[in-house]
Amino acid sequence: MPKFITSIRLQEANEKDYALLSQEMKKNSFNPVVASKKDASSGLNPTYVFNSTSQRSLVDTTAVVSLAAATTGKKYSFTVIKEKTKAES
Repeated sequence: MPKFITSIRLQEANEKDYALLSQEMKKNSFNPVVASKKDASSGLNPTYVFNSTSQRSLVDTTAVVSLAAATTGKKYSFTVIKEKTKAES
């Protein structure tokens, strides 16, 4: 079963936006890994990281993440990485 890790950053978002994002990701079988706090000194937005073990392909996983992030109504960026298993090494 493939394991995907995704990190998502919303622009100009608040805690409610990230709560909505987390709720949408959980609906789609993603589990939160880390939620970094906003860095006050640099003004960077937090990046939230989720993982999923599902039967989805990389393309399907990317589509699900994009739709979940779009529900916030904020501009967003994300990355999706397929974790290699020992057999793939």
